[in-house]
Amino acid sequence: MIKRIITWVLCLLVVMTGLAHDSWAAGREQIFRFNLYANPISLDPALTAESTSDVVIRGIMEGLVRTGKNGEIQPAVAKSWTVSQDGKTYTFKLRSAAVWTNKQKVKASDFEYAWKRVLNPATGSPQAYMLFCLAGAEDYYNGKLKDSGQIGVKAVDDATLQVTLRSRTPYFLQLAATRSYFPVNPAVVKKNPNWAESAQTFVGNGPFTLTKWVQDQEIVLTKNVAYFSAGDVHFKQVRIGIQNDPDKELASYKDGSIDWSQASELNIYPSSLDKTMRNDAHTYNPASTYYFVFNVTKPPFDNVNIRRALAMSIVREQVTGATPAYAFVPPGILGAKKPFREEATAAYFKEDTAKARELLKKGLQEEGLTKFPETTLIYNEGNEYISSTVTRMWEETLGIEVNMEEQPWEELLSNRMALNYDIARAGWSADYNDPASFLEIFTSWSTDNDSGWSNPQYDAYMRSAMQTADPSARMKLYRQAEQLLMDQMVIIPLHYFKTYALQKSYVHDVYYNYSGGLVYWDGYLK
Repeated sequence: MIKRIITWVLCLLVVMTGLAHDSWAAGREQIFRFNLYANPISLDPALTAESTSDVVIRGIMEGLVRTGKNGEIQPAVAKSWTVSQDGKTYTFKLRSAAVWTNKQKVKASDFEYAWKRVLNPATGSPQAYMLFCLAGAEDYYNGKLKDSGQIGVKAVDDATLQVTLRSRTPYFLQLAATRSYFPVNPAVVKKNPNWAESAQTFVGNGPFTLTKWVQDQEIVLTKNVAYFSAGDVHFKQVRIGIQNDPDKELASYKDGSIDWSQASELNIYPSSLDKTMRNDAHTYNPASTYYFVFNVTKPPFDNVNIRRALAMSIVREQVTGATPAYAFVPPGILGAKKPFREEATAAYFKEDTAKARELLKKGLQEEGLTKFPETTLIYNEGNEYISSTVTRMWEETLGIEVNMEEQPWEELLSNRMALNYDIARAGWSADYNDPASFLEIFTSWSTDNDSGWSNPQYDAYMRSAMQTADPSARMKLYRQAEQLLMDQMVIIPLHYFKTYALQKSYVHDVYYNYSGGLVYWDGYLK
């Protein structure tokens, strides 16, 4: 009898604990909290190319299609589509239930307007080149085509969008899932050019609405009850703070102020955590590369031997615990039959301190220099350890001193784009699953090219690859392009990202996708 009572009490305790836990989660009304390490640059999908903005934009806006956890294409605003036999014409049918947060219907003409806006040089879109696969797009952007009506995007009617490509582009649907292809509400944009800078004026079409945005403090997203798939959105609210101090980030996680942490963005790694928190650590291997970029327009970094010397003198295993990088395209990006990195097995370069010293000496002689000039490496918050480790190696191996300067994220990006730097910290994550997502940024037509480097042969490889339908032939051209990029050592690849997140046990279906983007709109607390 006593045993049965004890058993009954224990069962009751278990049930009560479960109920208490569920009721606690329900009591929080599905409010999910996390921090970004920097303010978004912009919430206008046409005006940003960086990760913090992307995290927010993807919660409040949506394109024709989206990518799933493993990069698979899923319907979004478009409920269906057909492709012509030659692979050059896509016809999308839009959902009748897709609406803007101002209650206006999302129309095919909203996509046409948005894409042509990105391609208008006056807009200043940093990723306009991602739409160059559209017929007439590149010529329009470069001023060779004056009539925007000749660009390959047309609203046939409110619910039908027809897209014509300049050539077959096997990864077009992946491109269409990126923010550069998101629609905007034409009436809102025309009425107020600064529409995306305030929660009061922002109009989106995503799972959440922007209800608060205070710079350097907080962003609040609230469930969009008018979203066509609102029943699948469980978070009532998402609260995003701004925090670039790792100690404060950990303290917030420990005291329960946040439910999830982009730990590795602030150099918080599992090995540095106590046992309890270590159990909350989740590891992701996104298709992302961490690198330093040279301003090749500025002597002595216009000299390839000097660039190669600096790249070859770094012992990568001592810099980071992640996978060392000796090429730009990371693991996870698809090739013809296997991942691209498994097909592109050639060793572009290796660590060789003796060779690095020879190259530095030769490069300085070619530049007419007797000593290495004053040089500064710029980096953003959270990257001091890697930057200081590399500069120390340069001093010990090559006998050169490189200054370090930490800059706010926005300032770093601005200086890189203005070529106002010597060497800069950079990183790139896949916008879509094709080597072009990485390699295209160093073409002469890419508005993301912040190196000052331009090479006609590289452009030729890339242009041919992006217009080649045969997968094997296309990948061969990509390999040739990457070989040239690494021979010229425009960048110093350091490692392929291994990303860590701290996640409370009651948080479910919040994760980094294959490209390193944070997905939270599928999440729930329980």
